[in-house]
Amino acid sequence: MTFGRSGAASVVLNVGGARYSLSRELLKDFPLRRVSRLHGCRSERDVLEVCDDYDRERNEYFFDRHSEAFGFILLYVRGHGKLRFAPRMCELSFYNEMIYWGLEGAHLEYCCQRRLDDRMSDTYTFYTAEEPGTLGRDEARSGGAEAAPSRRWLERMRRTFEEPTSSLAAQILASVSVVFVIVSMVVLCASTLPDWRAAAADNRSLDDRSRYSAGPGREPSG
Repeated sequence: MTFGRSGAASVVLNVGGARYSLSRELLKDFPLRRVSRLHGCRSERDVLEVCDDYDRERNEYFFDRHSEAFGFILLYVRGHGKLRFAPRMCELSFYNEMIYWGLEGAHLEYCCQRRLDDRMSDTYTFYTAEEPGTLGRDEARSGGAEAAPSRRWLERMRRTFEEPTSSLAAQILASVSVVFVIVSMVVLCASTLPDWRAAAADNRSLDDRSRYSAGPGREPSG
């Protein structure tokens, strides 16, 4: 690294307020392309093409990016598990962070790749419905505008039932399903208890007696 404070053994990356210290030797072969590019910077102009700001006195590089997303990406490149979306973050926003640092969608866990594909498909469907193009603009507007909401509704329903973490409604549905399963198991186990069986037998005998005693004054025919 030819640019930076002379004699400094390490550099500091400041990503959205979160600070990370890295050795100069590590920068050259760092798995994230944007970070490794700092090693070849020869002037302040080169540095500012890679990051947003630079403090030469502290040898600190500033990146105005999502700090939590970078934390997930850093854990992944250091070999700690597989890359998944950061909680409470839009899939497309996280993907943009990946592209910025030099990763691709193939680095994601398979389930997260599906979520990203679904979200990109929804976005593409929305914009194509809004701007259908020059070929058959009137037909595309009439047909696409009617079909797009239906497709989006079906996709949301599918994700609600198949992916409990996709939305609040999906979480509520999954919780209710678990409650029903637990209640069914409790009732099934309770029905095998002797007291429960005795109570059920008493109820059946009472029903039988009430059935035969109904209609006083009747005489059996025959």
